[in-house]
Amino acid sequence: MDQRPDRPKIAYLIKCFPRVSETFILYEVLELEHQGLSLHIFSLLEPSATKIARAVQEVQASVTYIPRRFPLGTVALLLAAIHRFCQAPRRFLHASAVAFVRYRQVSALKYLLYAAYLAGQLEREGITHLHAHYANTPASVAQFVHLLTAIPYSFTAHAKDIYLTPKRLLAFKMRMARFVVTCTAYNQRYLMALIDQRSGKRIHCIYHGLNTRMLPASESSEPILPKHPLVLTVARLVEKKGLPYLIQACRILKDQGYDFTCRIVGEGPLRPMLEQQICEVGLIDRVELWGAEAHEQVIAMYRQATIVALPCVIGQNGDRDGIPNVLVEALHMGVPVVSTAVSGIPELITSEVNGLLVPARDSVALAVALARLLNDPELRRRLAMAGHRTVQERFTIASNTVRLMRLLLGEVSPDQESPAELLTGHSQI
Repeated sequence: MDQRPDRPKIAYLIKCFPRVSETFILYEVLELEHQGLSLHIFSLLEPSATKIARAVQEVQASVTYIPRRFPLGTVALLLAAIHRFCQAPRRFLHASAVAFVRYRQVSALKYLLYAAYLAGQLEREGITHLHAHYANTPASVAQFVHLLTAIPYSFTAHAKDIYLTPKRLLAFKMRMARFVVTCTAYNQRYLMALIDQRSGKRIHCIYHGLNTRMLPASESSEPILPKHPLVLTVARLVEKKGLPYLIQACRILKDQGYDFTCRIVGEGPLRPMLEQQICEVGLIDRVELWGAEAHEQVIAMYRQATIVALPCVIGQNGDRDGIPNVLVEALHMGVPVVSTAVSGIPELITSEVNGLLVPARDSVALAVALARLLNDPELRRRLAMAGHRTVQERFTIASNTVRLMRLLLGEVSPDQESPAELLTGHSQI
């Protein structure tokens, strides 16, 4: 690791760090540090989960949590706001006006308080750029920090934060940002349509990428079907993951005489509904709701899996995935995958080439695809090997993070790359 003292110090603003469902942010931080970047992480929330990836211990960046708890946290935020007003009254009044006029949300006052506290921290640390993960609350706080201090900001937009944020606010935050990163060309097209062409040039598609140093591929290049096949899913228990359709597909497979276990790893608000569905369709002996696991345990499960299935859908509220990291990880580990042609997933998976894609919300088609893989070892081998090559060629974090680091350091103009090139999702690293 080569952290150069002459490089600017960058701050990362994250809603919660570390978080078990966001290992992609953890690995991005580790890769930036590996490439020599000095970071300071600011988190709006303290982690509540106990199962955290061991790789967190390798992070060198300091982590500062924004005080929120009543009463001491509230007092600290109010004192920071008063100090900021006394120090730069015009900027503070302008930011307040933005909160009332542009945001028109009570929550914007909370963002302003967080920003006032964060502004003082950034100035004391000599931070020259603030990068937020997610286009909702973190990007809003970063925007208010910019209004209070003129420190430039950028943000990475992912999935739910894009499609559930009001378009006018999303466009407002993008226009003021120095640049915006998103993890799929599908997202990029959506974001570019919200703003003018000139501002749209600052929207960059950079895939998360896989940290292959921390996720060693299987020693065998040929998946082996165990005596009792395992269909593995790693997902939050939310609508966009399409888990009810997977459970129904498992019922179809059981009716056709297949012997298998389906293991769903993750937690979320739909757990009671899924438990009820499993009971109603008679799959208590076949489908396991495993709960959340640390990333190291998930990696061990990939090595046991016959198939990884993730039948993503677009939720009723518009929420959707980008490119789910579980699919990238499974392909890297040599596990054949079945998913749906939703959002950015076809940027990773070409059906019949390196995986199988089925229509969203179609349990029958999903069952047919799973049965094909269970029946055909040669198909599993071919798809798994092609999927592994795809990840190596286009989804490694070491190469993808180079582009992000150059943007953060200002080594390239934020609008240097042409939108036409970026929209393909295959721009050169």
